[in-house]
Amino acid sequence: MSNFEIFKSSLPVMFGYGALGFAVGLYASSSGIAPVWVALASLIVYAGSGQFLLVALIVGNATLIEVFVASFLLNFRHIFYTLSLLPEIRLLKAPWRYYFMFALTDETFALLRSKGQITGDKTRIFALTAFLNQFYWFIATVAGAITASELRFSYAGVEFSLVALFAVLGFEIFRQNPNAKILAFAFICAFVGLFVFPAKYYLFGTIMSALILLLAFKKERKWSF
Repeated sequence: MSNFEIFKSSLPVMFGYGALGFAVGLYASSSGIAPVWVALASLIVYAGSGQFLLVALIVGNATLIEVFVASFLLNFRHIFYTLSLLPEIRLLKAPWRYYFMFALTDETFALLRSKGQITGDKTRIFALTAFLNQFYWFIATVAGAITASELRFSYAGVEFSLVALFAVLGFEIFRQNPNAKILAFAFICAFVGLFVFPAKYYLFGTIMSALILLLAFKKERKWSF
C-alpha cells in the first residue's frame, strides 16, 4: 500500500475531522480559551469528544479529579480498540508503536478495520494513517479557534457535530458488518444509561451496563459476538 493510497483512504476522515475539528475550535475559542491552547490540546490531548468535554469542564471550573474521571470514562472505549488491534500493534516498530497507541481514535480504528487484512509495511501504514488523521484534526481545530476569535457571534449548538459524526461512523460500520446482535446490545446499553441513571451519569451508566451485560453473556455463554 503506497503512501498516496493511504492518503486517499484517509480522505473521509479528513472531511469528517474538518467539520468536527472546526466545531471544537469554535466552541473552545467562543468559551474564552485562546487558540494557542486549542492547538496544544490537539497535539497533546487529541480526542474529539474529550476536547469537547475538556472545554465544558474548564468553563465549569472542574477539579483535576473531575477532569480525570470524566476523561477516563469517556475514553474507556479506546482500551477495547487497542486490545482488538494488539496483534498488529506488537508488530509495529518503536517509536511508531507508541505514537500509534497515543493517536488511535475512533475514526483511525474504523478506517484500519475497514481495510480488512492489511499487507505490507504495517508500521508505515498504521503510523501514517494515525499521523494524517491527527494532522487533519490539528489544522481544523486551530482554524476554528482563530475564526471564533476573529468573528464574534453565537456558536451555540456546534457541539452536536460530535453526535452527528458518531452516528455516521456507527452507520458505516454496521453497513459493512450488519451484526444485529451488536446493534441490539448497543441500543440496550444506551437505553439503560439514559433511563436508569441520572442524566449527568449517562456515560457512566452506559459503560457500566455494557460491562455487566458482557460479563453476564460470556459467563452464561448465551451470546457470542
